[in-house]
Amino acid sequence: MMRTACLLVFLVLFLSPLAGVVLAKRGAARRGVSLSGAEFGAEKADFSNENPGKYGRDYGYNSERTVAYFCDQGLRVLRLPFRWERIQPRLGEALDDAELKRLKASVEWVRKHHGKVILDVHNYGRYCIRRDGKKQECVIDQKMGGAVVVSRHHFADLWRRLSQVFRDEPTVYAYGLMNEPHDMGTSDWQVISQAAVDAVRGEKDRKLILVAGDGWSNAHRFPQVNGARAWIKDATGQVAYEAHCYFDHNNSGKYDLDYDEELTRDAKLEERGEARLRPFVRWCQKNRVAGFLGEYGIPAGDERWHKVLARFLRALDDAGMDSCYWAAGERWGSYPLSIQPRRDFQKAAPQLQILKQ
Repeated sequence: MMRTACLLVFLVLFLSPLAGVVLAKRGAARRGVSLSGAEFGAEKADFSNENPGKYGRDYGYNSERTVAYFCDQGLRVLRLPFRWERIQPRLGEALDDAELKRLKASVEWVRKHHGKVILDVHNYGRYCIRRDGKKQECVIDQKMGGAVVVSRHHFADLWRRLSQVFRDEPTVYAYGLMNEPHDMGTSDWQVISQAAVDAVRGEKDRKLILVAGDGWSNAHRFPQVNGARAWIKDATGQVAYEAHCYFDHNNSGKYDLDYDEELTRDAKLEERGEARLRPFVRWCQKNRVAGFLGEYGIPAGDERWHKVLARFLRALDDAGMDSCYWAAGERWGSYPLSIQPRRDFQKAAPQLQILKQ
């Protein structure tokens, strides 16, 4: 009887899709939110590592009040997007003291309010430099003028330095290697991401690492874009694959059609979120790896989207996947997906109640 019980325990641990990774139990997945703002300003025509924008004008981290608000609402996993060009303005060299100080201050506020942090390098598989007087987006490992300007070794160096700063900080729950890599050309995102994982582990850092999928991390197309097999080799087992999922017709999160137009195109609109999530969940289960939903969101203006979100969240709970809503942040203004509170923190966003259920 004892031998049978031990065998059952072994099978549960080994065959579980979350084996080796400490995440939420089935039905108790943790929810959080991206506190956006420190990645703002990168769309400007003259943005680069040499001209990263002015703090407080072009971009900024959120205040302690915003951190406290979402922790108090139970959304305690806070994803902090920031730009590589600002945290490391010279490839292969030291992190910027002023930017690092700002990032560490946000982490300290999250600690104070009993939350957890995901550090999110929000660069889409690129690094912007100034070339011939113009902004140039350099895809990691891609040649320009016959030479690689930004390499996987530069990317690994960034994460090695971030690990040296945060490896002993318990408030940092995970490292988000790269937000939404896409259109990588001849570059191999799987090789690039493995190099970054290796760099973190080389610092004897066992934190959870979130590895985004190529192709904008699209949940519905995750197996199609990234192949049938999980690719990261990591002896610690502390790796989860990150996907993103939006519910509008083209998966963009722009919601350029209203609900009635979407419903005319798709009578099963209410089921769309869980349907788009399903391929990613099955991919994770097949590969016996953990999954994380790094972005999803709905417009605030039409309550009919609430049912789509609610069904999607139930599917996440069933899969045991932690997640972060996109997005909150004091710089969003009238952005329709924002759940930043209004009227001096007195009016909650309508999407918030669904997330808290």
